[in-house]
Amino acid sequence: MEENKVDRRKFVSDLALYTIGAGALAVPKPGFSAPVVYAGNINHIGPQAGFSPQIGTLISMLDWVTNSVINYNSKLTVEQLDYLHDKESNTIGSLMLHLAATEVVYQDLTFHNLPDFSPANKDKWEVAMKLEDKAREQIKGNPLSYYKDAFAEVRATTKAEMKKRDDAWLLSGETKDWDWNNYCKWFHVTEHYANHRGQMTWYAKRIPK
Repeated sequence: MEENKVDRRKFVSDLALYTIGAGALAVPKPGFSAPVVYAGNINHIGPQAGFSPQIGTLISMLDWVTNSVINYNSKLTVEQLDYLHDKESNTIGSLMLHLAATEVVYQDLTFHNLPDFSPANKDKWEVAMKLEDKAREQIKGNPLSYYKDAFAEVRATTKAEMKKRDDAWLLSGETKDWDWNNYCKWFHVTEHYANHRGQMTWYAKRIPK
């Protein structure tokens, strides 16, 4: 097992370029300077200034799916954000806070090598993370700006921490119980936004007129 980890790190460090086209994608060496293709345009996915190339691309995808969640729900009232389709459902507002909580727990897992939320984050985010009855009772009465602010606060922490790291870190990070590298963990955060965006769409279309 240890030999595999060493070999993987050697493989990553030996790759000098990444190439888009002909179906080939190689990961750049740490420190490789790729063109910044995302410069303020949310619809340009790719490296960003201030981040290593793969991390910048990941951040641009996170920003895109978060923007999609916010934009789709931008016209909903507080009452609509609190709409509960049935006793087993979750409100759109609680799903949005759940997404922020998911990003926070992966910050603790990957940036701080914790097995779960830190104690402070557990107190703040566990209800939104678990959803269920407590979330249905407690997460309500908030305008869209409340959830936007939560996203912005959480994403600022993600970006600040990602700037301290490079692509070699992103490709590392296996854990004892689940063999996911850091890229897979953060891809999961990204697809979690997309997954619940679809769920929100389903609920929004069923809000009584």
